[in-house]
Amino acid sequence: MPEHAVGPRVDLREATVADAAAMSALVCELTRRWIAPDCTPDGAARLLQMLAPEPTAKRLDDGFRYLVAQRGQVLVGVAALRPPAHLFHLFVAEAAQRQGLARRMWETVQAWVEPPALITVNASRHALAVYRQLGFEATGPELCEHGIVFTPMLWRPPS
Repeated sequence: MPEHAVGPRVDLREATVADAAAMSALVCELTRRWIAPDCTPDGAARLLQMLAPEPTAKRLDDGFRYLVAQRGQVLVGVAALRPPAHLFHLFVAEAAQRQGLARRMWETVQAWVEPPALITVNASRHALAVYRQLGFEATGPELCEHGIVFTPMLWRPPS
């Protein structure tokens, strides 16, 4: 799709602690809509608490790498890698979905894992299809831990 058809271009950059509040706001908004309804009430509350600005900033301080996608000054995507190789977040604002942004973000974060290695993710029900399109495969059945529902998945680098 031509750039002009979807609006201004989206820039990717590595996040800093200064981005924690904006990242948290986007991730929490999307979590409330797409993930929390599948969780128990306690699980949803636990998940949203974990996604608040302070825990997000702490993860950055603890070595997680975050990527943000911005259209102008508007944050439209967040991805995060928990070292050494766990995709912790991959969120795209609804207005920016279906434009290849999740794939761009995934490819950027994937390159942070050197050398290329197996990468895991815990996929929400609504994200399963996206992760399959990115090359992940489920490694087991859907689980519910602490009231949070997810499917463990794995991506294997090409041989």
